[in-house]
Amino acid sequence: MNVSAPDGIRLRHARADELAGLSDLCLRSKAVWGYDAALMAACRRELTITAEQLTQTELRVAELHVAELQTGGDRARPIGLGQIAVVGAEAELLKLFIDPDYLGRGCGRLLYDWAVAAARQAGAVRMTIDADPGAVPFYVRMGARPAGLVPSGSIPGRLLPCLDVALHADCDISPVGAGPVGEDR
Repeated sequence: MNVSAPDGIRLRHARADELAGLSDLCLRSKAVWGYDAALMAACRRELTITAEQLTQTELRVAELHVAELQTGGDRARPIGLGQIAVVGAEAELLKLFIDPDYLGRGCGRLLYDWAVAAARQAGAVRMTIDADPGAVPFYVRMGARPAGLVPSGSIPGRLLPCLDVALHADCDISPVGAGPVGEDR
């Protein structure tokens, strides 16, 4: 899986000892959309990464590597993460979050490209994304297509945009009766 990375950013597997920090990164990233404390609290469980997810899903961390002038070494900082689940020919992008300080620097594209490549390699022909309404323009720029609305996993009664990604040229992801993209208010 060859995915071109922006300078200094590398992808690696997530480690069990960093799950709390990665979960916090997800929450900080979600907060950029200006949600209130109640919504953020409701999302906490869904955005928490568990040890089971390390073995049941594919999870990658985007790390920024910075050269240490004093030691001549290298230090790394997690700045994003992506998570997919693949069952048969279907993949789902479960998480793609970027540290707010690093938005717009290519990390999201790197993780998205990884997710597409990993899903293809696992045999999936289609990937779905239940997206935050604010993230929809990013996914559309990446090639995802609107496919209607789905219930939120965190907030009863809230609907989220669903998007589809064809992982092979001959895959038909034409949504049947797909509704508008965005939250139902």
